[in-house]
Amino acid sequence: MYVFDTSLEDSTTLHGNAHLQRLAFHLPREVMKAAKRDRVRLLASTDSDQANGMPWNDEGLVTFSFSAETGSSTPVFSDRRDHPLSRSAVQRIRLGSRVRLSVRQVRRRHPRPGSRLQVLKVQVLDLDAIPKGGPASPHSIQTVSLQLPLDLMQEVERLATQEDWSTQAWLRNAIETQVHRSRQRLEQHESAA
Repeated sequence: MYVFDTSLEDSTTLHGNAHLQRLAFHLPREVMKAAKRDRVRLLASTDSDQANGMPWNDEGLVTFSFSAETGSSTPVFSDRRDHPLSRSAVQRIRLGSRVRLSVRQVRRRHPRPGSRLQVLKVQVLDLDAIPKGGPASPHSIQTVSLQLPLDLMQEVERLATQEDWSTQAWLRNAIETQVHRSRQRLEQHESAA
C-alpha cells in the first residue's frame, strides 16, 4: 500500500450525474519507484511479453475510474480530520484540491495480464465535514493569500492550532463573528435612538 500527498488533476470528474467517476493524480517519484519494484514482484509469474504497460504514464499521471451507482471500487472519502464525507460534499471537491491518497497495486488478468492502481481512500486536506447535529463549522477552506503582519499571522496560527482548525477556517470564523457582533451593536444603537 502507498500513502502519499498529491493534488487532483484536471481530468478528475466527481459529478453526481456521471455514471463513471474518475480521479486523476500524479504519483510522487518515490512512490513511482516503489510501485515499479512491486509490479515486478506482482507479475513475476506472468509472461512479460503478455503484460500490458504501467498503470501510469511517463509523468506519473494515474487515472482511476469507479462506479458512482454500484459502488464498485469506490474509495472512501474523508475530510482533513478523517471524518467521512457525504455524497454531496464529495461532489464539491474542486480540481487542484490537495489530497492524501491510500493506494494499492493489484494484479489485473483480463484482457491482458498486468497491474492497476486502486485508490482505497481519499482524504481531502482542505475540507472539513459538517458535523451532523453539531454547530455549523467552516466546511470549505480556501487557500487565500492574506497580507498580515508577521506577529499577527503567528498569533492566528497559534489560535487556529489550539482550536484544531486550519488557519484559513479560523480567520473566516473570526471575521464572521466580528461582523455578527458589529451588526448586533448597530441594531442596538438604532433601537436606542
